[in-house]
Amino acid sequence: MARNSDPLSPKPKLKHYFEYAAARSVNIVLGRMPVDAASNLLAAIGRAIGPRIRLSDRVRDNIRLVWPDIEKTRMEEIVRGVWDNFSRVGNDYWSLDKIRRDQDNRIEIVGAEHLDALRDSGKSGILFSGHMGNWEMVTLAARMRNLPLTVVYRPFNNPLIDRHVRDWQRGSGVELIMKGREGARRLTQVLKGDGHTIMLVDVRMNDGITAPFLGLDAMTPSAPAALAMKYDAMLVPVRVERTGPAHFRVTVEKPHPPVNTGNRAADILATTTWINDRIGAWILDRPEQWMWFHRRWGRNPKRNS
Repeated sequence: MARNSDPLSPKPKLKHYFEYAAARSVNIVLGRMPVDAASNLLAAIGRAIGPRIRLSDRVRDNIRLVWPDIEKTRMEEIVRGVWDNFSRVGNDYWSLDKIRRDQDNRIEIVGAEHLDALRDSGKSGILFSGHMGNWEMVTLAARMRNLPLTVVYRPFNNPLIDRHVRDWQRGSGVELIMKGREGARRLTQVLKGDGHTIMLVDVRMNDGITAPFLGLDAMTPSAPAALAMKYDAMLVPVRVERTGPAHFRVTVEKPHPPVNTGNRAADILATTTWINDRIGAWILDRPEQWMWFHRRWGRNPKRNS
């Protein structure tokens, strides 16, 4: 059973033990299989079952928001692909140590020179990405290039599974800070120096700002833009694509300074819009690898004019 001595972890409830035991049992069985074979097995199950459950209706609704005239066959192709990738992500988490041990064969880094330049620049950097492919590979790619990284951490709902993932992240050599007041204070210290962090910014943030995302207004985190402006940090887009079972391509794009004309509100919006545009372009290119499950545009979406 997973230990729960970590001060970041809340005390697990009975249901968490059952969930962890079930997940661990599956992992023990899959762990006896080669990583790629286990990934393919879960993906086949996901493609067969996922499109039939109610959550897939939300996926379809979100896809229609972006492509109102999409053909049904294309819609279902994307939905099956979403479940394929999501199912493989589950296997990736339980196989993170195996992936890390074989990282040179499993992770291709395009644009590694941008990580190297940031590492040697003496400037702080904010890497940003989205829930595509498997976002944990951003952390691994950074450490493969010896880029120190501080990760702002939002825990899994199950503290036992959460502990498993956090132990792996620490084993990769990153500093973890919990999202919240103390985490914000530590992140400030990191960015005041020449430290680096990563943020996943493709989720709805009710206390963010309204910015266009895939043609619709979306409440979007403003922290990457605001922090980059305040601490003169570079913004680094990092895209993750799944190229096969437990194989990935991590594309690091050229670091970009925030817009800084002196009009703070307008600059934050312009920078945030640029961030959304980068993530949106990745999604348009490989829609089956994005997690369409959440209500990114809320319950009353409005098309951006």
